[in-house]
Amino acid sequence: MTFDVLDETTLARLGNIDVWVSVYWDEPYNSEGSFTLEVRPTEENLSLLREGRWLVRTDAATRVPMRICHRSNENEDANLVVTGYPATWIFTKRVSASAIKNENAEAAMLALAKAAAPWPKLEVAEPKGFDTTFEKQTSGGTVFDYCKTIGQACDLGFRIVLDGKGSKKKLLFECFRPTFDPNRRYSPQWGNLLNSGWSFSDTDYANVALVQGAGEGDERATVWVGDVNATGSDRREMYVDARDVQPEDSETSTSQSYLEKLADRGGEKLLAQLRTGSIEFDVDDDTLQVGDVLSASLPQLGYTAMVRVADIITQSEDSGTTRTIRLGTPSWHKT
Repeated sequence: MTFDVLDETTLARLGNIDVWVSVYWDEPYNSEGSFTLEVRPTEENLSLLREGRWLVRTDAATRVPMRICHRSNENEDANLVVTGYPATWIFTKRVSASAIKNENAEAAMLALAKAAAPWPKLEVAEPKGFDTTFEKQTSGGTVFDYCKTIGQACDLGFRIVLDGKGSKKKLLFECFRPTFDPNRRYSPQWGNLLNSGWSFSDTDYANVALVQGAGEGDERATVWVGDVNATGSDRREMYVDARDVQPEDSETSTSQSYLEKLADRGGEKLLAQLRTGSIEFDVDDDTLQVGDVLSASLPQLGYTAMVRVADIITQSEDSGTTRTIRLGTPSWHKT
């Protein structure tokens, strides 16, 4: 595993890192990701590994640049440690006030990226034609938070890759969603799924929201949103105080347009109250990439899950290199 170091603005190759003490490299599907690189504090490394520059793995199938955001060296004898994030970090420094509701998920993310203030060498890819609609609403925040919210709600990945060669190199923002390959089947009984660990929770899960806005007492504007027909143990309610959402001059607390605003607030809050779950395991398959869909069978639980690769974490040090597959929330089927 070696790394090219690229200039922050021109993307010109400045050098290569092929000797290091340890590496942690986490590429995500639709979340943050990060990296840590530990090297000896040589004059060359101190000069090369500076904040703002990009690191790109030369051995990776997909070239996802990581930005160096922090570096430290406790004393002259200590190692130099640099940390940072995938290039989508750029969008944590771009904000928007757009309201996204009932829009094509891919089109919404690409439009947000195009509308953001320019960044050197950053371009937006052409749409690939994913037809998933973001049916909730989100508004106000960083462009990265928009993409994370939309992507996780619609099972759509997003990333910035290094595209092109020489002077034509650029950072390209794109959406992606690999489809299921029936050969991607893993289980301890087949010897290709090892050291499995899992965790699931519905502690914070809610699917119905009671939202209240302007007014007092019995006159207060009130709406129910979500799966309002759910009953019994399938119904999980939450309360949303939306008093900060006030009617416009042309509205009253009973106006349909105002009640729709309250409903939108409730829908946005419900997005954060999903069931959570994760599976981690080591797999004897070096061909898996971020976003791949696979079938994982856990006979000790009596379930098979269709699940997407949410992160691939590569860690390397003196003891060797490990590649950990971190999966998103699975869709379980009783076997």
